[in-house]
Amino acid sequence: MTFNFSRILLLFFAIALLGSCGGRKTKTPPPEIVTPNGTKIYNPKTGRYEFPVEATGKVDTVAWTDASPSANDPIQSDPSEYIKDEPTTTTSSGSGVFGTYNVAIMIPFNAHKVNTLEGGVHSSSLSALGFYEGAKIALEKLSEEGVNMNVTVMDTKRSEREVATLLNRSEVQNAHLIIGPYGSNSLKKVAAFAKEKKHPLISPVNTSSKITTQNPFYIQANPSLKSHCEAILQHALRHHAASQIVLVCRNKPAEVKRLKYFQDANKVYAGSDSTPPLKEYIIDATLALEFGELDLKSYIQKGGETVFIVPSYSNETFISNFMRELDLAKGREKVVVYGMPRWMEFERISYDYYEQLNLHVSTANFVDKDNVKIQNFTRYFYEKYGALPTVNAFKGYDMTLYFGRQLQKYGTDFINKSDSEFEQELTTGFELIKNIAPEDVAKERLDKVNFIENKYVNILKFKDYRFQKAD
Repeated sequence: MTFNFSRILLLFFAIALLGSCGGRKTKTPPPEIVTPNGTKIYNPKTGRYEFPVEATGKVDTVAWTDASPSANDPIQSDPSEYIKDEPTTTTSSGSGVFGTYNVAIMIPFNAHKVNTLEGGVHSSSLSALGFYEGAKIALEKLSEEGVNMNVTVMDTKRSEREVATLLNRSEVQNAHLIIGPYGSNSLKKVAAFAKEKKHPLISPVNTSSKITTQNPFYIQANPSLKSHCEAILQHALRHHAASQIVLVCRNKPAEVKRLKYFQDANKVYAGSDSTPPLKEYIIDATLALEFGELDLKSYIQKGGETVFIVPSYSNETFISNFMRELDLAKGREKVVVYGMPRWMEFERISYDYYEQLNLHVSTANFVDKDNVKIQNFTRYFYEKYGALPTVNAFKGYDMTLYFGRQLQKYGTDFINKSDSEFEQELTTGFELIKNIAPEDVAKERLDKVNFIENKYVNILKFKDYRFQKAD
């Protein structure tokens, strides 16, 4: 496996932000709060649960070197890290299977923002650095499995102009697989390029369903909001009747529109367009923010469980008020609350509410710290980089490993095999489904693929003061 570079960036993760050699050990007072992104500990200085930011032992700092004035040179690692150099032949058998696969990774390292005086890493670089460090470990494993790849890693600098320039590079023109970029506008440019050149393109971060159409070469690795809503309702209906479910949101256009995902999914799961709609409680937006009293008692069923689904993404004030009011209103009755992924990052809401209200959330990635494979990966990552892996590192590892194996198994034709099997990597499940417009499905025009989406979503429950996989 070979890597092409002229600008050298030693990407041993963002350790500069964690302190240099000999960091002190972080004392973790009880209780710990375990989230899919790792364990949060209580910080007495801030009065909040936070992720640890220090590590024990000798830690390397990030070294950045500009070896070329060219703005378009890709990032390259030391080829000697890998067992052997692989041939660069790209001969196809005619079915999309090649001896060696050219892979272009286009993500925003933002090397131009590095603090060259202090040697620090800009905060906007951390996501890409984590992704790349995980990807590097996956590339090592793929090399051991005999997957031959020429991998070129390029810095998009979060710039549409930079991305347009990178598309002219031979490494992208001749790629059998492209991973990235992140931003919507840049991604639209690369998606159009991939469609024209018939190169499979992996969108590792973006969840928008409006990037491209009629493009079977575009693969959205992150489930959309619609997929999260469908997964939440499917799980709720598996354990409760539709009559027990209440959809809750603020009276804001974006949130009210979100309820349609649930109502449409309910019709599909019921197998009838005439099925009664799910109950809705739409709260005045001003009342929701002013800690006013909410009318929740009238929705709570006596003698059974009531399920409240709250598809609000990020307004912690509203969600905190809702949880407090629901805890008061329920009395001795049982309730279950379903929320969105970002709820796991909230810091001002008491975790007692999460526990007492049987909180469930959806998430694309779940870092199960009890999983032996994840423990082994974490240990290896720490030994290699001197830091604990972030969720972006797990994403980089999972995506690179999964799609690398798909290339080895099916060649570039893997896009036509995408909906035939499910595979679970360390933190991410892959259930690739072709997105076809309903009118095309009705007319059996199944070749009219808009794009391919990974529809797999985890449902977690908060129990014993930690998030864990729900039944």
